[in-house]
Amino acid sequence: MPHCSRTSQLLAGVAGAVMLMGAGLLEARAQQQPQPQPAVPSEFSLSEIETFADAAVEVRQVQEDLETRVQAAEDAEEIDQLQQQAQQDAQAAVEDNGLSVDQYNAILQAANQDPQLYAMIVEVIQRKAR
Repeated sequence: MPHCSRTSQLLAGVAGAVMLMGAGLLEARAQQQPQPQPAVPSEFSLSEIETFADAAVEVRQVQEDLETRVQAAEDAEEIDQLQQQAQQDAQAAVEDNGLSVDQYNAILQAANQDPQLYAMIVEVIQRKAR
């Protein structure tokens, strides 16, 4: 099931991409995915979840592009510039999809704590990828 695995990788990378908005790439890579916490009620509409899914796909692309460019970077200054640009691009991707960064992060955090919400997001991304 490569398609399902790719979607899981996509969502796993979303957390790292969001971290780019407030931390450097090296910090993002060093952090592990949050430990499971007790499920909390999630109160997001299907429309918000679909908007989040669209933004998450774009943010993931920003992260992938950044990783490729960082590997080709020549020095720390260039990496810093690439990180700053990626942060701006990720923020623009979120906002262009109609969410604030705070809303995006709230949905992401809720998805990390609520397996049902996470599954719903995966389902939306898979449906849109068809």
